[in-house]
Amino acid sequence: MAESINIELVTPSEMLFTDTADMVVVPGSEGVFGVLPRHAATLANLQRGEINVYNNGSITRRFFIDGGVADVLPERVIILAERAVDLDSVSIQQLEERAVNATESEVSFITAVKKAI
Repeated sequence: MAESINIELVTPSEMLFTDTADMVVVPGSEGVFGVLPRHAATLANLQRGEINVYNNGSITRRFFIDGGVADVLPERVIILAERAVDLDSVSIQQLEERAVNATESEVSFITAVKKAI
């Protein structure tokens, strides 16, 4: 059986995703980086951008975050995001409805998410 890494994506309001994968690619503040099983322990600041979860060489899940921190350990990565959206389950209409009463910061995030879809 191939090695995998445990991934957790957490926001202040929910545990958005928890599963295992072959690799996860995250938007680090110093550039995009990938995390594979047995990765060296790292604590990295994250910037606004897309998270891609890979299994069998293909992207199986996509998320968009508004910054945060990645706590990388050899067997798992915990991503603490300020805001996050599951790109595979959100629609443009849902985002537009969410933007109606949003703050300026939230509208900026929603606009970036719409571009990523």
